[in-house]
Amino acid sequence: MKTEENKSLDRKIKLYEKLGAVKFQKVVFKVEELKFKLIKKLCPNFITYFDKYCDFKKRIALKHAKTKEDKKRIINNSKLSKMAMRKELNYEQNRNYHMEASKPTEIINYLYWNKRVHQKGLIKDAILIPILTAGTITGVPGALPLLVMELISAGINFECINIQNYNICRYKKVEKVLQRREQRSFERSVEKYGQAAEVIHNTIEKSESLPTFDEILDNITSVEQLKQMRELFQTKIAEREKVKKIGGK
Repeated sequence: MKTEENKSLDRKIKLYEKLGAVKFQKVVFKVEELKFKLIKKLCPNFITYFDKYCDFKKRIALKHAKTKEDKKRIINNSKLSKMAMRKELNYEQNRNYHMEASKPTEIINYLYWNKRVHQKGLIKDAILIPILTAGTITGVPGALPLLVMELISAGINFECINIQNYNICRYKKVEKVLQRREQRSFERSVEKYGQAAEVIHNTIEKSESLPTFDEILDNITSVEQLKQMRELFQTKIAEREKVKKIGGK
């Protein structure tokens, strides 16, 4: 029997569907597919540039850090950003639209983050559209094309917020199930790859930037760690290929 909360979520989901969430999300996925193809074709060194951008932001943030905890948080966030971008490129999926099988609850933070980004964009559109409308009416040169661009931007921001509201509601309906699934997945991973995961974690913690694959291998001290590391990477490669295959259909 459905709870009142689930009934409320169902009503919201139907509203977001009527506002175009499902249809527009298909467009988003097509744009996503094109985006990664263009990045890999036109900018093969994208990761190098992205890492430099992250390092630039990190240096600025560290100048304003007041405590060791602040510095550690800034450095860790920089490494997390780099790892997240590498995952996006490897899987050819935006993190805020796709759920990872082993960590399904992770997506909720990205959904809220992406929603906030588009809410800020919509506020900007709401400020500029009346100004540009007045400029168009009074004959200000260039105001009309800028107004058209802002109207398109507002439509995109609205639909992206609508999609994320839709996905947040869908997530909330199955949140407890996902939490249990994630816990079971975590326990299996610890049992199967625990030693390898510890090597990776410790290597990343020691390094201010992201370590290379060779640096991770240099920290392996046992045959069991090496065996688990090989199995872990084989599993991740197979998972990535499966995701790409499904996405390409």
